[in-house]
Amino acid sequence: MAQTARADTTDHAFEPTFSGITHPERRYRRRPALIGLGVGLLAACGAGAAYLAQSLGDTMPVLALTETVHRGQVIETQHLTTARAAPDPALQPVAAAELDRVVGRRAATDLVGGTLLTAAAVTSAPIPSSGQSVVGVAVTEAQLPRFELNAGDRIRVFGTPNPGDRPSDDHTEGIPATVVGVSGLLDSGHVVVDVVVSDDVAGTLIAHVATGRVGIALDAPHTEEEP
Repeated sequence: MAQTARADTTDHAFEPTFSGITHPERRYRRRPALIGLGVGLLAACGAGAAYLAQSLGDTMPVLALTETVHRGQVIETQHLTTARAAPDPALQPVAAAELDRVVGRRAATDLVGGTLLTAAAVTSAPIPSSGQSVVGVAVTEAQLPRFELNAGDRIRVFGTPNPGDRPSDDHTEGIPATVVGVSGLLDSGHVVVDVVVSDDVAGTLIAHVATGRVGIALDAPHTEEEP
């Protein structure tokens, strides 16, 4: 008996069959080296953060110089700012809370802008001190060196002869002095240089200045080797 073939119209008719085909099992391999590296990085970051936090916690606000202040110059508010530094007995930075106590005092040495202010760099010693006098030396710009004079500079003031005269022997000995301050150019055309001198030569210096025949020489600063 003949049989009629009938197409299978179910959804499974065209589905491919993969019977007999096997997929290889995918395996994930652990890489101990990479894991160790990651753990190490995490540990390093944590340690760095901890160190940074500890470092910030160990610092304190201190005073620093915004600009150079010369020796003998009065320290003013605009010369100072606040920075952070670790407490160090060897350095002795001045705490920021001491601002009001520092302003108005004088620099005991040249203070370089951008550095920390230390306790030893500030003095309240009066100017002039015992055995000293302050004299104002009025000169024209032609009687000054072209180098700018600042508080603390060491100078000598020389008497000069009249134009055309030979210098006398006493003109070769200058009077040593230390600059306290320098005025701007006055209407008279003079600049007044306030200097500290030994009180026993103050009268001689004033007499020289009164003649108008003086000249100022700028000397080298003191060095550590000098007495």
